[in-house]
Parts: sequence; C-alpha cells; structure tokens
Amino acid sequence: MKRLWISVFLTVLILGWAYSFYCPEGWSSFDWKVFVIFASLGFLAMYKLVGYLAQFKIIEHNSRIDIVFVVCVVAFLYFPASNISHETVSVQENRNLAVYKPLIDGGKINYNFGRDFESWFNDHFNSRDFFIDLNSKLSRLLDRKLKNATAMAGKDNWLFTKRWNSVKTFQNKNLYSDEELLAIKENLEAVNKWAAKNNIKFYVMINPDKERVYPEFYPEEFKPVRDLSRIEQVAQYIKNNVNVPLVFVYDELLKAKKDHILYYKTGTHWNHRGAFVAYTQLMNRIKQDFPSLYVMKEKDFNIKPVLEADVDIASALGVNAYNTFPKEDLTYDKFEVKNPHTSSKHTFLDEERRIETFDYVNADKSKKLRGVIYGDSFVLRMNWYMAESFAQFQHIYTGYGRMFDVSFMAEDIKQIKPDIFVIQTTERLLDRLKQLNAPED
Repeated sequence: MKRLWISVFLTVLILGWAYSFYCPEGWSSFDWKVFVIFASLGFLAMYKLVGYLAQFKIIEHNSRIDIVFVVCVVAFLYFPASNISHETVSVQENRNLAVYKPLIDGGKINYNFGRDFESWFNDHFNSRDFFIDLNSKLSRLLDRKLKNATAMAGKDNWLFTKRWNSVKTFQNKNLYSDEELLAIKENLEAVNKWAAKNNIKFYVMINPDKERVYPEFYPEEFKPVRDLSRIEQVAQYIKNNVNVPLVFVYDELLKAKKDHILYYKTGTHWNHRGAFVAYTQLMNRIKQDFPSLYVMKEKDFNIKPVLEADVDIASALGVNAYNTFPKEDLTYDKFEVKNPHTSSKHTFLDEERRIETFDYVNADKSKKLRGVIYGDSFVLRMNWYMAESFAQFQHIYTGYGRMFDVSFMAEDIKQIKPDIFVIQTTERLLDRLKQLNAPED
C-alpha cells in the first residue's frame, strides 16, 4: 500500500511540474485525453520505479548512493519538460517554431501525433537556447569548426545560412521547370492586371543571397554544378516573357562590392551600404515612369561607421558574435537621414501569416506620390528612407520564410491609393513568386 501511495504522490508531482508540457497554450488548450494517457503511463512508470528502488535497497542491499544516482538519472530525463517555452519564433535561429498539434483535434485522430509532438518538443524544451550555445562551444573546442544543421562558417569569418535550401540554391541545383516558370508568369501577370485595374503601377524586385555576391568566402566543399543560377533563370524569364518591370539588383551589387562590404559577415542580410545600392536601382527604375520622384543621394545622409551588425547566423550557431569576432568584422557604415520628414507606425497585422506593416506619412507637402512595397527583411534596411520620397508609404513585411499573401492585403493596399506597388523577395525565397496569389477584383 505504501508503494501505491508513493507512486501516486510522485505522479502528481511530475504532472504538476510538467503543467506547461500538457498545456502549451494554457488551460484553454488543455487536452484531457492526452493528460489521461500520460497520467496513466506516468503512474505505471512511477509504480515500477518505486518497486525497483525498493528492490535496490531491501533485496539487493545497495547503498543509498546507488539509489540517489538512479533517482537523479530519472529526474534528469524529466528536466527538458520542466519549463516548456511558449515562444512562437526563434530570434536566435530566425525561424518559426513548431506548433503543438493535439492527438485528437476536432474529433479526428492526428495519426502524425508522434512526429508532430517530437517536432514541437524539440523546439520548446527547457533551456533549449542554452544547449544550442553549449553545443556550438563544444564543437568549436573539439574540431575548431562552426557549423550545425542551420548554419556554417565560411572563410575569413563569413557565416552562411543553410536554411531554405540555401546550399542547393548556391550550387545551382534547383532550377525551375518550365511549368514552374509558367506559374510565376501567370501569377505576376494576374497581380499586374489587378494593379492596372486600380491605377497602380506594378514592379518586381529580386535580390541575390549573400553567397551569390560573395561566393569567394563560401565553404570550398560546396561548388556550383552549373553556371546558371535560379535567380538568373527567373530574371531572364521575366524580362523575356512577362510584361512587368523587373529590378534585379545583382550587377550593381557586384560593382559596389569593389569599394564596400555590402552584407553583414555574421548575418543573412545586406547592410546599409548594400540596401542603399538596391534602393537606388529600384527608385531609378520607378523614376522612369514617375519623373517627379526624388531619389535619395548619399549627401542626404549622415554616414558613419558603427559597431552594429546583423548576427542572426552567429546566433543560430550559438555564438555571441561580439565576444567571438574582431570589431572590424562587426563595424559597418550606418546611414541616418539628415532631415527626416516622415512619421511612422508599426502594426503586427496577422500572426498566422507573419504580416507586419510599417506605415509612413510625410510632412513634406511637396511629395505627392504614394507607394506600397510588399517585401521581406531586406526592405527593413531601406523602408524608413524610401518613405521620404512619398506622401504616404507602406512596407508590408513578411519574414521568417513565409509566403506573401497579396489577396489578404488587397483592401489595405487599395485604401492607400498607391501610385506604385512593388513586390520584393530574396533569392532563397523565390518560391514566393511561384505561389503568389492575386486579388480577384
């Protein structure tokens, strides 16, 4: 009887300890069926463990040290479930974390519960970030290499992501088929038709990944298998087959890299210099259709080197960039507008789609044009001064690799009554064009 009550007591303790384990979203998501399953299994496990420890002491005459050791091992197995994280996004890895999916959802059995639960638990267990950091430090200590499943180090302290099939993209292994290129054409033409119907001029902007501009620093074991890259394939196809103005910011970046570093060594994004090169090319193309558009020049900025870098890849490797790399590898020119005229508002619009908006209003009444750009985190390096050229300007931001949803944002875009609408995406996420959805009206 004593064994029974001890087992019940331990089971209650562990279930209470792992409350967040069963309720990833709080009591509103409490899954009684899963709770009963785990409570039953937990009780049987505790009953067996108590019996095993009793046998350890009474029958086999083992010391208390042996018992303590067994208890500590079992307790350590429960440690990962002791404080489940409820975060939805990993800033360290720059990605969305797995979402908890119950065993029975809407009256239907989730037959992938095992895999779904494992993915969720692997993304949310106790002290996950600490163990990622510890693993990276041990890896560096043992083999002097910085790499894991999501990132790796190249030459001269340049770090590169491995996510979104970036390695295959760099190797030019994943060119699009004719059917996929046709889908891109049809999607862009559909958005263009919608834009024209609403008196909006539509543009497409695609920009290369860091390794496309700086291949000389990429790990040597990854070599391109052909000369043509997917982004060049798409650029050529759009120019030859789609009646939409395309801004392909590649050649200008190659020219500018001779004088400046354009991307952060420790992050995935271009820095202020790289963003300004892309901004200039985009705005000059728009100016061809809207001659009154003012394009910012370097003289409009205060430019100074600042110890401030994008460190998302370093964080994914579990490395504190500022404690690991020389200051010169983390110092870049920062652009500040000398005489800003815009006020801004940031809104987190839709969590499921990861859509945020940055809305700007210009106090300079001489600015008459209105603009909207639907883009990713690369636009974050330029949206605040791109807005200086417009009376009203909006950046629709979708990050963490999510697809764009133009239909969802159509009414918001029309309310602004923009003169121009730009869709921008980076090389590793060109699938956004393949899956782009146009508004129906």
